[in-house]
Amino acid sequence: MRLFTGLKVLLGSALLALFVVCTLWITPAKGATDTVTLSTSVQEYLAFSITGGSTISFGNLTPGTAICSDTATVASVTTNASNGYTIGLSDSVASTGSALRHTDGNTRIADYVGTIATPTAWTGTGLGVSLFAADTGKAAKWGTGATVCDANNKYAGVPQNATTAHTATGYHSGADTSSWNWKIDVPNTQKTGTYSGNVTFTATAALT
Repeated sequence: MRLFTGLKVLLGSALLALFVVCTLWITPAKGATDTVTLSTSVQEYLAFSITGGSTISFGNLTPGTAICSDTATVASVTTNASNGYTIGLSDSVASTGSALRHTDGNTRIADYVGTIATPTAWTGTGLGVSLFAADTGKAAKWGTGATVCDANNKYAGVPQNATTAHTATGYHSGADTSSWNWKIDVPNTQKTGTYSGNVTFTATAALT
């Protein structure tokens, strides 16, 4: 009888121990969570290049016979700016002289009479530029032309200081291009000889 009782006690203890072990295995561990707050500020990126028409040659120019270059200047801008970008034009030449200077170092071909603010249909003489196409769309002031040397393009002389000639609004995920054409004529009093010079295109990101 005592043996039986002892066996019951041992068996009970073993079952209790097994229950405790099983409970420890089955009961899930308690966990805790917390968060990490991340932040950054993406800075401006802008890449700009003239991808076509970086050299314009009008060839031989006869006074009174305008020449429109069939080579377009293509300006390409890639930027992450949230509000787009602008392109300004300048030639660093004071008064009404254009970038085209004679080899004598003094004589210049004049700017065309139209301005960046108010381009005009071609009339008269000088060096003029027109925006005829743009991925983002061009301002109506540049006329309804859609190709280089289109009769409906409107022209402006290039100013001394950088003046906004094209505005592309909004964010652009890739390269955005604008296409420009050049036209020239001179009066019959223009000094003969070779003229050359540079026009500067300046792209600026619009951050606000």
